[in-house]
Amino acid sequence: MMPTETMDRTDSAARSLSGDEARRRRLLGTLAVALASISFGVQGILAKYAYAGGAGVPTVLATRFLFATLILWAIPLFRPSIRRTQLRLPRRSALGAAVLGALFVTNALFYFLALDLLPASTAVMLVFVFPALVVLWARLFLGERLSRPQMVALGLALFGCVLTVDPRAALVIGAGISWLGVLWALGSALSNSWYVLLAGVFGRGIAPLTLALYSVPLTALAFCGYLVVDGGPSPNITVGGWASAISLGILTGLAIYTYLIGVGYIGPSRAAVVATAEPVTAVVLGAVLLSEVLTPPKLLGAGCIVAAITLLNRAEARANAGP
Repeated sequence: MMPTETMDRTDSAARSLSGDEARRRRLLGTLAVALASISFGVQGILAKYAYAGGAGVPTVLATRFLFATLILWAIPLFRPSIRRTQLRLPRRSALGAAVLGALFVTNALFYFLALDLLPASTAVMLVFVFPALVVLWARLFLGERLSRPQMVALGLALFGCVLTVDPRAALVIGAGISWLGVLWALGSALSNSWYVLLAGVFGRGIAPLTLALYSVPLTALAFCGYLVVDGGPSPNITVGGWASAISLGILTGLAIYTYLIGVGYIGPSRAAVVATAEPVTAVVLGAVLLSEVLTPPKLLGAGCIVAAITLLNRAEARANAGP
């Protein structure tokens, strides 16, 4: 038996090591989620480049999810632990994966249709209203009570949505905004909110990577069908257009995997706050690379939406922590 003094020192060292390990995991998790979110933010810009290179929406989406599928299924080849534990999807969960895959179809389709009609910064900020919609659906359909921070966040998100569109500039100054594009972006936000809500139901007891390994190929299959119905890829796509579409797919697969690693380290609430790097990236790169105009109302609206997301997730973190 170890002397008491030695045991105390050992316990102290173990606690210290545990604290160091926890800090290391938080740092790695935060960096992983930030990197994934920045990658997602870049994707709107790549889609713009692909469109400019002659690629249509069906081509971009089919290429994106085909390459994302290849990346995700290549991961188990290099990770034996994943091959052993995360390749089997329980039969009872197959329908849930199919539903989530279908929602991912509408989410991505509406977003990329919006990107074809709106500035990338406007499209991504409108889509990022979805966390507020998740709270709203939880109240309306699941009977969850809205706390004061959640109500404030919901109001901020909706107000930010109006400012991001900048209707005064569109209607009075005549800057010209595609209201169809706005509807597509809000449709993507709606679809994404239901994806998040139902992922918690259908994904219960399933590793997130397993869900991605089976739902993303279903999404790819749907968009390949969309491409065939549309008549196939345009013959006028440039090398740059193909490169942008393929890069988009590779980034999607890597970003999904990196994000899931980060969430495993820091949890979904903290990850959701860090994920606000995505719209910030899209806004900054849209201004720098695409010369998108950032009016004061649009910047204020973007700030309101980011603040709403942060407030929502802090409220959720406090609720999960309990009294």
